[in-house]
Amino acid sequence: MVFVEDPVVLAIVSACSLVVGGLLGLWVGRIWGVRRMVQSVLRDAEVTARLDSPTGLWNRLGFEERYITARDGRRKCDWPVSVLFLDIDNFKAVNDTYGHPTGDLVLVCVAHLIGESFREYDTVARMGGDEFAVMLLGARLSESIEVAERVRRDVSSMSVPTEAEDWRGTVSIGVIEITRGEELESAMKRVDLALYAAKHAGRNRVEAN
Repeated sequence: MVFVEDPVVLAIVSACSLVVGGLLGLWVGRIWGVRRMVQSVLRDAEVTARLDSPTGLWNRLGFEERYITARDGRRKCDWPVSVLFLDIDNFKAVNDTYGHPTGDLVLVCVAHLIGESFREYDTVARMGGDEFAVMLLGARLSESIEVAERVRRDVSSMSVPTEAEDWRGTVSIGVIEITRGEELESAMKRVDLALYAAKHAGRNRVEAN
């Protein structure tokens, strides 16, 4: 081992060490910064792939994945989880009468109202066309029916301005509380039957299964 006693040399060596250390720290910092940026972009891309672009709600894939997570929590902790299935009544007539641009406007307005009607940690998704699904965490069937009734009333009282005349419409809603460990296919089949019952009973209704 060589010992350097010259203070000038020691100062130079110390300065060089500080520079090298600083450059190394900067290099490592940039690597971690790039890594965090890449991870952030990937997370954003994953979230985007699970969103419905016209409405900004979750799409079917996003809903299905979040349902599985909630189902597993329901299985472990036995906490209640309910699902709502909503459909805009006579929506085809909107497109046929006023055209698809008006239909898209109605769809987005209804989606916005539905999305604003639930808590941040609930899951609101557009499942396709004019169908929406909502997953309520910690909500029993009776509570979910009350929420569904409130949403139904809110939609029936809303008005969407169009070039021809203001659109006023309704939604039908099916409601279920999932059983412990219930698979997605079973839950969606049951809530779809509840929605069908609401449609069959005259629309603008809430039915539970």
